[in-house]
Amino acid sequence: MVNVMKGVLVECDPAMKQFLLHLDETLALGRKFILQDLDETHLFISADIVETLQAQMTSRESGRVKDVERRKVLDDAARKRRARKAVEALEQDNFHEDPHADLVMSKKVPKFADSNEKPTRKKKSKSAEYYKMRFRKTFAQLVEEDASFRPDPPNYLSAQVPPSQFPDRHFCAVCGFPSNYTCIPCGARYCCVRCLGTHLDTRCLKWTA
Repeated sequence: MVNVMKGVLVECDPAMKQFLLHLDETLALGRKFILQDLDETHLFISADIVETLQAQMTSRESGRVKDVERRKVLDDAARKRRARKAVEALEQDNFHEDPHADLVMSKKVPKFADSNEKPTRKKKSKSAEYYKMRFRKTFAQLVEEDASFRPDPPNYLSAQVPPSQFPDRHFCAVCGFPSNYTCIPCGARYCCVRCLGTHLDTRCLKWTA
């Protein structure tokens, strides 16, 4: 038995294809309309959904134009400041206080001794973790200290490699997978519509001065 389905071949760029796949997965048009995912730029869709899809794309395009006009777009200097503040925020997260370090046992908890001898008060010994937290240093301080102790190469600042022969690789700022798209306002990278939504909700323009 042979099943024949009437459809339309659609050619689009990868970004538009991701949007069409998102509409198909979320049933935004009421049902699934993609019959076959052919390659990176071609889709085979149902013929009776073309008019509805065109209306959807027209409304989306007008909304995007209005949104871009209202949206704040950062220049290169502001994007560098944003990236630096994001790194500083990660540096602070790496050196946070232990929330359980100051826990004190309640006096109401019963204590059981193995012998009848009166317990003697012992001097509290401070663990190595205490000194790590007290004399902690950030990455910038460690680099500066290394440069002062060993000013002559080789050291951290003088260690270099020649430029790569391959093009730069870009990774998604949300999930870490390879990324082909860039956020218009802040310049961060994202890989799909889902990661773009997460970026716009929680990250975009967060560290902007």
